[in-house]
Amino acid sequence: MNNNNTMNIQERLEAFWAGERPDVIPFTIYQNEWRHTQNDPAWQGLYEKGLGVTWHLRSTKEIWPSGVEIRDETATENGKTLVKRVISTPVGEVYELYDDEWRQKHYLETAEDYAVMTYLAKNLEIEPCYDEYLVREKEIAPYGVGMAFTGRTPNQTILVDLVGLEKYAFHLFDLEAEMMELYEALLENFRKRVALVAEGPGKFVSVLENFTAETLGPQRYKQLILPVYEECFPILRQAGKIVGTHYDGQLASCKDLIASAPIDLIESLTPPPEGDLTLAEARTVWPDKLFWSNINVACYELPPQELKEEVLRRVDEAAIDGCKLAFEVSEQYPDNWKESLPAVLEALEQTRK
Repeated sequence: MNNNNTMNIQERLEAFWAGERPDVIPFTIYQNEWRHTQNDPAWQGLYEKGLGVTWHLRSTKEIWPSGVEIRDETATENGKTLVKRVISTPVGEVYELYDDEWRQKHYLETAEDYAVMTYLAKNLEIEPCYDEYLVREKEIAPYGVGMAFTGRTPNQTILVDLVGLEKYAFHLFDLEAEMMELYEALLENFRKRVALVAEGPGKFVSVLENFTAETLGPQRYKQLILPVYEECFPILRQAGKIVGTHYDGQLASCKDLIASAPIDLIESLTPPPEGDLTLAEARTVWPDKLFWSNINVACYELPPQELKEEVLRRVDEAAIDGCKLAFEVSEQYPDNWKESLPAVLEALEQTRK
């Protein structure tokens, strides 16, 4: 700790992760939200007021099997520039399509697509890259904080990255055997990644699930997600890690299952209207879990004094003795950040012990 008894952002987060009380409730912003304006000198004043930038730093790397090529093909359609990302393998090709940064098509549409992706998953090698993590951790200091990550669990990888919400339910019915074969191959890779992350650097481990309960429901959560947590998360915990899942949507229908899951921290927890649990309701059902809560983007449009009052109201709802709560910008970037983020930091300064 610094000589003036004021914690820096790393020390605050370490206290938060440990379930202890930091000097001030922490506030952070995702690197990918901050990067668009990172060269603006206005950020320096926010760092000095306590804001941290969180980075997902890899401690493992993937080695593709021989004969696999990834290439981007660019085309123009109706005046728009489209990028087709193709993965070519000895057993076929799959591709996804982007318009700017927005994905227009996911990789998996047919049984043949599943066969290609399953081949990739079964032949993927995963290796540690701890030195790379440690180098990047030093480079982002003093205001950047590194977070190790495992990648998504198998179901969420399929839903979010490979199929998309629009077609996921259809595939679960029409291509169930193909989906489950891919699921098992991805699970084996997740196990390998967890074992390596457990042995590597980083106190906090982020599992970027992007989970929202209305896309799955409690029955499928219990079948496809909870068993993975119960098998793999204790490995991380036994290695002294704090495990957090990125749950940024509606959670009420799965709240009891989430309560039973070996999750230490719920990250990107968002109150209504995007979510369906207030922080007070979440604290009631999850009294022992840490909350790294996203502040709804509409809140940043409030007048500064109202924004401060809203932040402190949420502190009263969820911070047990000043512990187990932090805030973050993990979803939509507030366009008025130069006015709104200082207001949040000023409110949190009132939590100083």
